[in-house]
Amino acid sequence: MKKKPAFTFIDLFAGIGGFHLALHDLGGECVFVNEFEKNARKTYECNFRKTDPGLFENESRATYFWKSIKEITRTGTDDSKPAWKKNIRGIIPKFDILCGGFPCQPFSHIGKRRGFDDDRGTLFNDIERVILARKPKIIFLENVRNIITHDGGKTFATILEKLEKAGYYVNKERDDSWNILWAKHFGLPTARPRFYLVAFRKDMKRLGEFKFPKPITPKGMTLSGFFKDQRWPDRVGRTIRVGGRGSPVYQKPNGEWFVDRRSWDAYIVGGKKHVLTVDEAKEMMGFPKEFDFPDGVTPRQAFKQIGNSVAINVIREIGKEIVKFL
Repeated sequence: MKKKPAFTFIDLFAGIGGFHLALHDLGGECVFVNEFEKNARKTYECNFRKTDPGLFENESRATYFWKSIKEITRTGTDDSKPAWKKNIRGIIPKFDILCGGFPCQPFSHIGKRRGFDDDRGTLFNDIERVILARKPKIIFLENVRNIITHDGGKTFATILEKLEKAGYYVNKERDDSWNILWAKHFGLPTARPRFYLVAFRKDMKRLGEFKFPKPITPKGMTLSGFFKDQRWPDRVGRTIRVGGRGSPVYQKPNGEWFVDRRSWDAYIVGGKKHVLTVDEAKEMMGFPKEFDFPDGVTPRQAFKQIGNSVAINVIREIGKEIVKFL
């Protein structure tokens, strides 16, 4: 007989399944997933079809795996509130935790920072509709740290206000409902500072007692320490590059090395330029060695998928704290 899961969750804006990996390790079962990018979907299905076959064998869930989330939430239509709620409930089953690394480009300093004026920024409204329709116990979100200061703090205030009105306990004080955590403090050799928010439904006990996890490697995990090889630099990698141009790393005529301060995909290892392999990049973000990229996903696409993913170790440690409340 199938063992009853400790909790259930859904995976929105799922990418290649970082939330899924971490929460599955903690005894959770994913009951619904949505990801619009076709190559990310290939990787997701390749790695989770065996562990969660229901996501792909259930015709209704499989159909909405790849569709725009707006076909589920009906945002942008003339549907009445009862109608779009009914639509969501007919597609997404009941669950305990809503997970979502919703698109960060509208709030990132690298992008144009148009926030809710960007179509991708408005996807938070779709999360809000799922919350209102299904009323899960817990909301677990990830985004770039700039979301805190975007538009003079108005964006962050709006998100907290929407969650509070939806019936969730949120607090603007850091380390209560939200925090900025760095992957390098959780055993991964990449900086990766990210915003994390955990909101609890107001009828749950011990509201206000949740705290984010303490660093596992407070001084920062270095590349040499992570790969257990002193040829690697004794430093923390910045992040995993998601573009295709490569980081500027080259040897000057005088023999010195120029290393782009970001060092996204190349480092000096053993006195030579070393471009990260897909397997190395995968490990740096906390993905297990058995995590695979299927035929049809090129190395360039794999790098982009890894770079757009969440840091697994951080999600897992936050997840441990969440499970204590369940």
